[in-house]
Amino acid sequence: SKQWYQRRVRGGYFEYLRSAFDECYRYHGTRGKIASKVMKYPSLDDYAQYLCEVDCKQFQLIRILTNELKMIYSCVYDILNKNSEKIKQPRSQTSINLY
Repeated sequence: SKQWYQRRVRGGYFEYLRSAFDECYRYHGTRGKIASKVMKYPSLDDYAQYLCEVDCKQFQLIRILTNELKMIYSCVYDILNKNSEKIKQPRSQTSINLY
């Protein structure tokens, strides 16, 4: 929950996410090159097998990223839900009522 989120933020978590998304962009270029080889050499099954392996690897990466994003959103929701009263009435407005 909150401790998990703070650990991830301190541990360079956003850099990890950025590099993972960069890998998603590189995937399309790599896949295009491999697909062109598959079209150029249809008799070689190795290129088709490699394309399948690259797709499986990308699927796993997207699955991991989806779970990580789900954890981030649930932590943010939890923090916002627990602090909804403070968000609705910030301290500057409540301190006036104390005097």
